[in-house]
Amino acid sequence: MTEPCLSYILKHELDRVDDEEFCEEIEAFLQGEEDVYYSYSYPPNEKELSRQVGHSAPVNDKGYKPVYITIFSKLSAAWDMYAIERVVKIIADDFLHIKVERIEFLDMPTYEETKVSYERDYAPYVG
Repeated sequence: MTEPCLSYILKHELDRVDDEEFCEEIEAFLQGEEDVYYSYSYPPNEKELSRQVGHSAPVNDKGYKPVYITIFSKLSAAWDMYAIERVVKIIADDFLHIKVERIEFLDMPTYEETKVSYERDYAPYVG
């Protein structure tokens, strides 16, 4: 999520009570000095443990790895191809501990495919 996106969801999409922790993470990032920050969504229960990431990532107080990692970025105002390439290299270094030289976009999902993925992989873990 880019800075403009984060500002927008704070004002228009998130509930300050139900999403208090996420709102606080966003506000701290927007006011802070970091250019990149990771927000982690953990399995809500043991049934969802199979969805944990397979790479190195921080565990929560129950010892669970995240099922979803959201990246906050001040590196670009929009997720254009250049910004995506840059962030993929950062994520590969931070989580997979590999230096990626080149990013190649093989299959661009449609809007509908992206929407289905969001609803399946992200929405159940928010709020």
